[in-house]
Amino acid sequence: MDELLLDSVEFTFFVIGFEHAEIAYRAMFIGTLALPVVVIFRSDGGQSARIAFDVHRDIAQAKHYINHADVVRDAIGQATRDGLFDHPPKGTVCLDGDAQRWAGDLKLSQR
Repeated sequence: MDELLLDSVEFTFFVIGFEHAEIAYRAMFIGTLALPVVVIFRSDGGQSARIAFDVHRDIAQAKHYINHADVVRDAIGQATRDGLFDHPPKGTVCLDGDAQRWAGDLKLSQR
């Protein structure tokens, strides 16, 4: 059996226009570009909201992801569109193929 090595990359970003816009969010990419999973959460002390995205293989292949930031930007775009930063879901969200890619400032925190 082949061993699957996963990447873990963390980004920091701010989302403008939401109730908690002054809070720095962190987005962690976990997976491979062929089979990614994106976890987005905000860090604000004891009131941390977590949003987890599952990226299905067919979406990843259709989007032709070439870097981690593109996957994270698509997840942020969907979370923005669906209002998930103000109202985080209780479960995991599936990334869909039609969310507009977020074009804001995304800073690499650690790899």
